[in-house]
Parts: sequence; structure tokens; C-alpha cells
Amino acid sequence: MSAKTSVFRKLVVAASAAAVLMGAAGAAYAANRHVLVVNDTNHTLTNLYASSVRDSEYHGDWLGRATLSPGESVVIDFDDGRGTCQMDVKAQFSDDTHVEQHNFNVCTRTTMRFTGN
Repeated sequence: MSAKTSVFRKLVVAASAAAVLMGAAGAAYAANRHVLVVNDTNHTLTNLYASSVRDSEYHGDWLGRATLSPGESVVIDFDDGRGTCQMDVKAQFSDDTHVEQHNFNVCTRTTMRFTGN
């Protein structure tokens, strides 16, 4: 094998490895962030705040104008536009109580269930 052929093969291998790595990063960014949120409490879920674990405070209400009565559920797309998978979540209820879930992985977990009270 000539030196020219050897260099060409090394370049092909390096380019292939780079394509695989870029594809894996793109797949993580394009992960499905749809999570079924279930209210298994005795009170209406009035607000659902979530933000990246890197953020120091919660942003926006992911329920919008909706609420979840006891026993109801809804699918929420937790795509924040930044590729976030790990989120901190705060659920606010009609009796002025709240529940927080930290480090919830919206890319791998499909159900977020609130129970009790």
C-alpha cells in the first residue's frame, strides 16, 4: 500500500468517526421530550414550572392557562429550545402547596406523576 493510500484511508476513518459523533450529538438534541404529567392528588394542579437544572430559577408555566384536576393527565413537550434533558420541576396546587422534582430527565422518562395530599 502506498503512503498516499494510507493517508487517504486515515482521513476516511477520521471523517467517519466525526460523522458518528456528530450524529450522536444531534440525536441527543433531537430527543423526544414529551412527558405524560399525571395528577394523582386530591387537589387541582394549577401551575407547572420547569427549567434546566443549570438555571437558578423556574421559567414560565408549562400548563399555560390549563389546570389538571385530580385524576387528570396531559402530555407536555418539555423542549426548551436549548437541548435540555435534565430539568427541575415545581408543581403548584390549588391548596397553595407545591411539590418539586429535581433532575428529572425529560429525554428518557415518559411519565411524571404527582401523588399524595
